[in-house]
Amino acid sequence: MIGYHVIKRLLDILGALVALLVLAPVIAVVGVLVLLFLGAPMFFTQERVTQGERVFRLWKFRSMLNADPERGLVSDGQRMTRFGRVLRSSSLDELPSLWNVLRGDMSLIGPRPLPTRYLPHYSDQQRRRHQVRGGLSGMAQVSGRNRVRWDDRFDLDVEYVDTLSFALDLRILLRTVTIVLRADGISQDGEVTAENFGGTLKSDLLVFEQRTRTEAITTWAVNGTAGQTIGSCEMSVVNAKTLFIRFDDWSEAAPEIEMRREIVRLLTNRARATEAEFAVCAPLADSVDRSILAEIGFYEITAPDEQLKFGHRQSADRILAACRLWPDETVRAETYGAAGRGNTAMQSLPKADASQ
Repeated sequence: MIGYHVIKRLLDILGALVALLVLAPVIAVVGVLVLLFLGAPMFFTQERVTQGERVFRLWKFRSMLNADPERGLVSDGQRMTRFGRVLRSSSLDELPSLWNVLRGDMSLIGPRPLPTRYLPHYSDQQRRRHQVRGGLSGMAQVSGRNRVRWDDRFDLDVEYVDTLSFALDLRILLRTVTIVLRADGISQDGEVTAENFGGTLKSDLLVFEQRTRTEAITTWAVNGTAGQTIGSCEMSVVNAKTLFIRFDDWSEAAPEIEMRREIVRLLTNRARATEAEFAVCAPLADSVDRSILAEIGFYEITAPDEQLKFGHRQSADRILAACRLWPDETVRAETYGAAGRGNTAMQSLPKADASQ
């Protein structure tokens, strides 16, 4: 297999070089159209992770309007235009990534390179996708593209790593051409693009069954893998950047500590999959959930004015806990909440766009 890795790299260099030369006029025209329809900058760049968990800068044509809260352009849905959808459906936005292939950052075929902020949330098995170079297309992309949910996508990536061969790469390449021509699987059901990866949703203890889903609230029934009824979870919108999460017991006996820990973890992962910056909850002051929340990064907010920023009024029997979903990114404290554990205000920087 070591021999094929060398051949694969040579094929990547040859394929990317020929494609860049042949498609140069198309690349130039698309670049001009991006400037006309979306404005500057022409390119979307972002740090992504490739073989050996090496970080590189990915290049694509921009397919969304610049974020502008004053104009109401914040979420992916608000920033996406008809022109951007055409770019994505045709995969023309991917053409600049051929430069990454030529440089050795990527391969023509391989697991899709993802943002650096996902790294802390991979399982050991999922991290194996980084044993090969990231690719423009891969098994997940030809199996439904963004319609494939994250856990299944990573299973396909690891399967590719374990079965890598010239024949497999050729099959994926041919299927990629067909899928691009059909413009299939550009977005997930109910999403403009694809949801964020917030951590695995698989569990050996629990099964989440979605009951309702609207723009403001999503609910799940929670059962044990043995079929026992445990309770329900709810995730509701507080404001543009904050989600309120809660868990209610249905059973007579409260779930054991490991079960409750798993519930909070999976619910937080679901919150992280959205475009929200914060997840907040209000457990009872004497609840064991306080320690569980602290374990996974929640901090308690005691100042009444800070609690109000999260839509919560001070209560004698409940505490407010908040979790910044992407702790490596800072957000607007004056709008969405601030301090805890000795921190004062959090400074403002734009959220990295993982959906491009």
